[in-house]
Amino acid sequence: MVSIRETFNNWLVFYLLIILSWLAVLVMGVAETFSADIAFMTIVKEICSSSVLSVNIFGLFLMWVLMSVAMMAPTIIPTLITYQDLLVAGAKKKNSFWAFILGFMFIWFLFSLIGSICQKLLTQFYFLDETGASLSTQLSAVFLLIAGLYQLSPLKDACLTKCRSPFTFFLQSWKDGISGSFSMGTKLGIFCLGCCWALMSLAFVGGTMNLLFMVLMTFLMILEKLPDFGKFITKPLSLILIASATMLVWI
Repeated sequence: MVSIRETFNNWLVFYLLIILSWLAVLVMGVAETFSADIAFMTIVKEICSSSVLSVNIFGLFLMWVLMSVAMMAPTIIPTLITYQDLLVAGAKKKNSFWAFILGFMFIWFLFSLIGSICQKLLTQFYFLDETGASLSTQLSAVFLLIAGLYQLSPLKDACLTKCRSPFTFFLQSWKDGISGSFSMGTKLGIFCLGCCWALMSLAFVGGTMNLLFMVLMTFLMILEKLPDFGKFITKPLSLILIASATMLVWI
């Protein structure tokens, strides 16, 4: 059984990681405004500059990892509450809060790798500007249309069902031990990826380090996973995305 103190410490560190991720994203976004005479900011500007034209693949990967942690970690808070409640109730003594989170984020680290590679390629072929946003109206329309249509797909609905029912997910997927916790985390991460990959890909439309885009998408993805609100988000959002794609094509 997990103690109340351990539970408090787990949540404290978890929220601190989210806050630090958002702060890091903010620093990366404003790095160009700082003086190059400041040694620390020079490093930040070289590795994590808001201009992606000259950033190497490691810098892009770091940007995507921070973006994924900042945006996706908050979306699993309801599931983590259920998981922590099960640990406190003594479901299994050897299961781990942090192994579960690590398993979840492992999936998004892989997504970050794919995203950074795609961004590097799109940048090299001049499809993206210095902020990581699309320079092509047609490409932006394609991303918006794909995201809009995917909102209506059975796969999206199936993944959302898992994310909206954490207790059912644990009943169906529970595994013991540290490795079991990691395995459950990766499984949830796969369902979460199935829910959100298309919306996350819209970073290529709004800009990969666009704070307004990140806040808006995070808010929408959180609401979409809530049973009481999600049904009012998914389909209307699909119509907005498809309409936006249509407008871009005809403008």
